[in-house]
Amino acid sequence: MPKEGPNDGGDPSGLTQDEMYANDPNGQSVRRPGANGAGLNDRPGFDLDGGRYGQNGAAANGMHGAAVAPSEPRIYFGYDSADLTPEAQRVLSGAAQWLIAKGAGSLKVEGHCDERGTRDYNLALGQKRADAVKDFLVSQGMDYSIIRTVSYGKERPLVNGHNDAAWARNRRAELVY
Repeated sequence: MPKEGPNDGGDPSGLTQDEMYANDPNGQSVRRPGANGAGLNDRPGFDLDGGRYGQNGAAANGMHGAAVAPSEPRIYFGYDSADLTPEAQRVLSGAAQWLIAKGAGSLKVEGHCDERGTRDYNLALGQKRADAVKDFLVSQGMDYSIIRTVSYGKERPLVNGHNDAAWARNRRAELVY
């Protein structure tokens, strides 16, 4: 069961979040060879007013707008940490700009952990991660009252596996628009 908040970054491969992904010619986000994690097509794109957006907010179908969806809804964290990396802050800053321009009425931030640690510990750590993302988004001008946080702890892994690469992908926060 998720843990709701009261107010409702970094990959060990050395690659940035942008470097971990590329677009194929059809605009689909695919995992670059050699990047840690699950494999191809594990990263969602965005659908904004009927247009599919891929890497770096580029319109995959030729549609262009003033504000485009950010390309990375996931923020990765270090082991046992809720600290935002500079890369995570850059991604979140872009997401905040897009959400403000879009006039978003609500946003859910989900905090996740790897499988190590107790259920209760990971629920608390996932909540700290979600709260850190919310606090940063508010510092970028987003309305505090529209952001809800939830922790799923280790209950919803992004990838299965019992190794450093899998654990790194599961230590994350996700933005749900």
